Amino acid sequence: PISRKLKGFETHKFDILHGQTPFTLGYLSLYLGKKYKIPIVHTYHTYFEKYMHYVPLLPKKMGIKYAKFESKKFYNRCDKIVVPSTQMKSALHAYQINKPVEIIPTGIRTDRSVSSEEKHTFLKRWNLDPTKPISIFVGRLGQEKNISFLIDAFNKIKKTVDAQLLVIGDGPEKKWMEEKVIELGIDTSVTFTGYLKHKDIFIAYASSDLILFPSKTETQGLSLLEGLSVGTPAVCINSMGVADILHQNRGGFLCQDSLDNYVQAAINLLSDSTLYSQKSNDAIIRSHEFSAEKMAEKMLDLYKSVVENYNKR
Repeated sequence: PISRKLKGFETHKFDILHGQTPFTLGYLSLYLGKKYKIPIVHTYHTYFEKYMHYVPLLPKKMGIKYAKFESKKFYNRCDKIVVPSTQMKSALHAYQINKPVEIIPTGIRTDRSVSSEEKHTFLKRWNLDPTKPISIFVGRLGQEKNISFLIDAFNKIKKTVDAQLLVIGDGPEKKWMEEKVIELGIDTSVTFTGYLKHKDIFIAYASSDLILFPSKTETQGLSLLEGLSVGTPAVCINSMGVADILHQNRGGFLCQDSLDNYVQAAINLLSDSTLYSQKSNDAIIRSHEFSAEKMAEKMLDLYKSVVENYNKR
């Protein structure tokens, strides 16, 4: 949507660095911006310090310190920074980044639908029982996604509700998760699909009853939004980007970082049809507030503003 809107606009007057880390193409962009006298707009949507456990050569504390140092060094040389959530803006301010920061979430498509036949085919493919509630998790199976909490929560949920858990994604903790569900005796109720095509993930969301999303490191939670767009409510931990999406518990519940609190919210949704219907409707309405078209308009306004202010220098 942005590229269509920008037709005829003087795009050569500024450089858009979208989604690159400050350790790769970022510095090349800064060099070109300075050389050709064009402003730099950077979109920050990865909370780097939460991923430093994947850098084995550095102690964790040193890795976090390095991530903060590099972020401060890079972003203070940009003209404008775009972040997808309020919490991410606060994190950058804590890094002592003094450049203007604008909150513009990544938009999603809200015009897609899933047929009953597609749902039936998906459930049959993965041997899921349509008579039992299906909880779904979509994401990288890594420590940063709080997957240990996910398994413990589902284990407790299942003691009250005869539910199933669908886990979509892959990562370094997948083997541990598979072993853990066997140890807990819930392996027959947990299905691991690995990575799926985006269309199949969308069908999976529509075929499920509840999104379990315990991650505390999301800069926005784009996958969560896509799940809400088909009316599947979510239970999340009140942290980082998801706090903006489920603001005032619209479309689900934001819970304390407490296993009991999280489990009870999930059980309430799966047990109360009136509450579930309300949260499902709220989920659809809330997701439409993050449509790609609306976010594209905001980005376009930002780019125009950056160019106009830059030309006044």
